Amino acid sequence: MILGLCCWFNEKNSLSFLRCLEDIEQLVNGSSDDGVPVSFGLDLVDDDLECEILLEMLRCVTSISQQLGKTASAIFYESLVSTSVVPSEEILHCIMKILVIGYSSSAAMLHMSDSGADIAWEKKLADHKNIRKFSIDMLLSLHALREKAVTWGRVLNVIESFLKFLVPRKIILNSDAEISSSINASILVQATSQISKVMFESALDMLLFLNYLVKISGQIHMLHDDISRIQLELVPMIEEIVSEWLVVHFFATTPSQPAAIEDFSSQLSSLQIDSNMCKRSWNEKLGKCHFTLAFILLHNIQSSSGDHSNLSSRCLPSSHDIINSMRDFTSWIIWGKSGESSAFLSHATELAPILLRHGQYDAIEYLLTTVEAHLRKEKTSHSIQDTDGRWCILHHLLGCCLLAQARCASHGMLKEKKVNEAVRCFFRASSGKGVSQAALQSLSHEVGFPHLAFSGCVSDAAWKVHYYQWAMQIFEQYNISEGACQFALAALEQVDEALSPKDEESKYICLRRFIFVLYECGAMKILCGGQLPFIGLSDKVEQELAWKAERSDILAKPNLYKLLYAFEMHRHNWRRAAGYIYLYSARLRTEAALKDYLYTSLVLQERLNGLSTAINALYLVHPAYAWIDPLLEGNSLHNDHYPRKKARTMEEQTSNDLQPQRSPSYVDIEKLENEFVLTSAEYLLSLASVKWTFTEVHKAPSDLVDLLVQKNLYDMAFTVLLRFFKGSGLKRELERVFCAMSLKCCQNKVDSSCIREDVRTHGLLLMSSKTEMVVHGSPDVVPAAQQSKGNSQWETLELYLEKYRGFHAKLPVIVAETFLCADPQIELPLWLVQMFKDGRRERMWGMTGKESNPASLFQLYVDYGRYTEATNLLLDYIESFASARPADIINRKRPFAVWFPYTAIERLCCQLEEFVSCGRMVDHCDKLKRLLHGALQKHLQLLKVDSDDAPSAFH
Repeated sequence: MILGLCCWFNEKNSLSFLRCLEDIEQLVNGSSDDGVPVSFGLDLVDDDLECEILLEMLRCVTSISQQLGKTASAIFYESLVSTSVVPSEEILHCIMKILVIGYSSSAAMLHMSDSGADIAWEKKLADHKNIRKFSIDMLLSLHALREKAVTWGRVLNVIESFLKFLVPRKIILNSDAEISSSINASILVQATSQISKVMFESALDMLLFLNYLVKISGQIHMLHDDISRIQLELVPMIEEIVSEWLVVHFFATTPSQPAAIEDFSSQLSSLQIDSNMCKRSWNEKLGKCHFTLAFILLHNIQSSSGDHSNLSSRCLPSSHDIINSMRDFTSWIIWGKSGESSAFLSHATELAPILLRHGQYDAIEYLLTTVEAHLRKEKTSHSIQDTDGRWCILHHLLGCCLLAQARCASHGMLKEKKVNEAVRCFFRASSGKGVSQAALQSLSHEVGFPHLAFSGCVSDAAWKVHYYQWAMQIFEQYNISEGACQFALAALEQVDEALSPKDEESKYICLRRFIFVLYECGAMKILCGGQLPFIGLSDKVEQELAWKAERSDILAKPNLYKLLYAFEMHRHNWRRAAGYIYLYSARLRTEAALKDYLYTSLVLQERLNGLSTAINALYLVHPAYAWIDPLLEGNSLHNDHYPRKKARTMEEQTSNDLQPQRSPSYVDIEKLENEFVLTSAEYLLSLASVKWTFTEVHKAPSDLVDLLVQKNLYDMAFTVLLRFFKGSGLKRELERVFCAMSLKCCQNKVDSSCIREDVRTHGLLLMSSKTEMVVHGSPDVVPAAQQSKGNSQWETLELYLEKYRGFHAKLPVIVAETFLCADPQIELPLWLVQMFKDGRRERMWGMTGKESNPASLFQLYVDYGRYTEATNLLLDYIESFASARPADIINRKRPFAVWFPYTAIERLCCQLEEFVSCGRMVDHCDKLKRLLHGALQKHLQLLKVDSDDAPSAFH
């Protein structure tokens, strides 16, 4: 045995040390001078027989360890410290199976496939021989052990004494002194890792030995009481010892995590702004492979002055100092400063904040989940929760750790898993009472999270509301909306019970915060879908959202007015839903004018959506109540009840469920539809780069229709006319519009009879200000040549004249007269002439008809000097009249059945005679005159015959 600490430089120019062995190392390695276990501190009676029993038992344990080799302990260790697919309990079961029956058949088949059948068979025989020899030797040794002890109960007593020797020692630390020498700290951490590994492996060997005894209990004649004692007392005891040394070894060997990028203190350290050199170098060490978690704990350790005074000095420590410091360090990790607690890793809730401050989230998760799993196994969580609140503190710290991991994780399954686990932990921590509540308040501030500033808890419900508010604030701070929504909803479920009836004002202030969190986190289904936790909250939710909507940016997303609309629609309150969405449209109109939004067309589109939605909602209301309170326009429903700069009181929250009285300036469906039409016109004009707006909705501005026609927005122009004009006013405006459309055709003269695309099958083609073709109702534009543009004007005129001449029968006359007035020599389109002729197959009634009849066209021809067309038109109808079918002759002979424009005919004859007398177009006019004279003479003769036959038609 080496009694001191020796050091030298090896071939790699690194410093090496040798220390003395710890008691357990001497015992396991059999290197004691006298070989008496009592000298190592075992609490045994001065009985040589029990010493012999212990030595025999250790020999059996060594045999099992040698049979399995080092692989078994390595696999078991990895299953405990890493995320393993196979749990440690399953691995322990497999190890026991190998000890009893040897390797499985699957392993033998694997050997056979790798090395051939003969070699595999030989290997199988050798393994079988080995397990047979091991089993026989163990049976002989165990039988000899029982015979020496007489009963298994005495053997178990010795084992229990030995297990107490494996428990980490409890040492009371009474002062603190930081380890200033990095060499001394490294020696201590290295010694701790070596000794903790030996203790872990020794405890694991004892666990395997005890399980082996239970496995072969029938072969060694072990009583049922002894088996129960092993399973209920000794195995849990050794499992706790294994976990304790595992944690110590984990801290001593696991490298620390590098400082998080988001950590501001680490950024300051990297910039070397802080003047403390030790603090600047601290974060630089984090993440280095040689800088393990134990160094972080050593920085905070509270050690005894006698033990660490030498270790803190700059000289090399003695072997005695190293061992004592290792024991102090181990005791502090497991038991804390006082060493009074007897609970498993009760000091874990003091270690976790230290690691949390330094961003060691993975280590915290492992430490606390290990403690939680052990407490679950012991089923002591309820008792811990009732006494000192460590169960709640543990879950609070674990929730903080998982939340920090979720913040650092990228989006995906890992982040979602961490968030869900953090939510679960915080909900469990909220169940704390009494002592745990006070501990949680101080703990949150210690680890760097917002302080749980809540004192004088009236009830558990009040504590939960406050804790949920704290958790919600944390999730908000990290932009994790899922968790914030869950705790906001949980707080709503507790708020009625938590706050007393006298504290209604605080209650509603609290509710306001929770509702706003749900909104900001996008929890629309909770707010609008009837998922609120208790009756009576819906009205308060509406009031709070309306108050916030009034003070929020109108273009904020998600939009509060749309949320209120959905909220009211879900409650079947159609009129209030229409009111909120109309208020949204009204605010858009007002604020767009004030702020001069760049994307005016988008704002107008939103206004249109709001107006159409309001109209649809009001159509669901009974006609007697289908109107909106005019106070909505420019003011919230709750504007008078909610001041802007101070908290609202209960008295201010008046009920608004009473049916409001209709005022003289109410907004009904008709006014909404008027505004929708005018806004649609404004929207289309904005697409055509025309800035126009309106100030009132009961009538259309005088310039609106002209602008729409100018920009070829004919559908919108006619919609405005039909909406705002009636009777003679409508006819007058239609005449103005068609005059303007006709003049556009005159400016783009093309062959009106050319083959054209049927626009009726592709939607109406309208002209924009950028000489582009726009399909009405669609923002898509396509370029068009000037020739096509001219064609489209004639096609558009034909389409709309056909559509709207039912509103004013004289429109074809107006169009034709406009053409002839603009250009007396223009050739009227065939479709326009056909409208005058009204498409009559047989013209037995002469030139009679509606206002746009053949006589009107004849009159226009005469007025504008189109004598040839007038003569041809008249001859055509006279000839049709004369060539009536025999069946129609009787009808023709009825009095007043036939009419021709004789006055216009006379004027035509006079004009032709005047032209002949003046010598203008003498031949042509003379020819027309003769044709007209002959036709009229025959027509008058026919009329005389019909007149003579008229009396007989009634007999």
